[in-house]
Amino acid sequence: MTRKVVFLRSKSHGGVEPRIDKEARTLVAAGYEVHVILWDRELAHPAEETRSGYAIHRVHLRAPEGRAGLLLKMPRWWRAARRRVLSLRPDVIHAVDLDSLIPALRANRTAGAKVVYDIFDFYGPMIARRIPRPIRSYLMKLEQRSALKADLVILPDRSRAEFFGEHPPRKIVEVMNVPEDRPVPHRRSDRFTVFYGGQIAQDRGIPELVRACEQSGARLIVAGHGPDEARLIPIVESSPVAEFLGNVSYDEVLRQTASADSIAALYDPSIPNNRKASPNKLFEAMMLAKPILTNEGTGLGDLVKREGLGELVRYGDLESVRTGLERLMLSPQACAEMGARGRRLYET
Repeated sequence: MTRKVVFLRSKSHGGVEPRIDKEARTLVAAGYEVHVILWDRELAHPAEETRSGYAIHRVHLRAPEGRAGLLLKMPRWWRAARRRVLSLRPDVIHAVDLDSLIPALRANRTAGAKVVYDIFDFYGPMIARRIPRPIRSYLMKLEQRSALKADLVILPDRSRAEFFGEHPPRKIVEVMNVPEDRPVPHRRSDRFTVFYGGQIAQDRGIPELVRACEQSGARLIVAGHGPDEARLIPIVESSPVAEFLGNVSYDEVLRQTASADSIAALYDPSIPNNRKASPNKLFEAMMLAKPILTNEGTGLGDLVKREGLGELVRYGDLESVRTGLERLMLSPQACAEMGARGRRLYET
């Protein structure tokens, strides 16, 4: 009898996120029946879809991104997710992040399945700037306790296990955010182009990146969505050197990465999750041999410095960002060497 795995994810970015797609296809190839339940907050995708051998079921419930109104919709997502899981009667429930682990554990009281907890980001630290400290502390403790109930915990970087302190889950495995190697069509510009694809959030250094590109003459392409769109998108769209593409597909992210001269990955190191970030864009840049513009004070910055993969700057310091960008612009040979080192590291 074919064993059944059901993924739960409270988002539906680009239809389905690349990490979930990769994990689902891997399970399909291994002979599992795979279903993915997603929360489509923008009603942007079909309720039912089949992709690469697995089924996608979307809960159509409109909700604001990154605002208090989202929390009010959470119980409805939990109820809908629990009902869908129970209707599918899985052998394994694969929950992504805390807001999907909660309904997974509730459903499992009836389903009796194994529970896999896949942590893309720790929940409390991820929303640290948008909630009061007592609520953040409660969420962190809730996540630590809830993770202990999972049969398996997946982390993108094993160093993040320190989040659990003296009482980690009994079984933790590392699955890095490494994309599958593939040829990517692209178009190169005569003008030095920087690409940022990711969360539109105030902890990603977007205003400084825009100003640095304006002052240096570089072109900036931005794609993604997130909680601070209302404040940050006008900054991008009002700049004569920047273009905002919106929330694009993963294939388009790869095309823009391949077409760019450098990839921006700035993370405010005062945010705990950012200090441990192991973002897709790092591995995409390495796969496509692109130098990275990032900042000090994070594990990503340490890796880029140690392996010679790009330029390090000080987060929030416009002059430092501009200087780092100009060093890349004025050194095409160094950029090529940085990209080549990244590619060799990707291949290993």
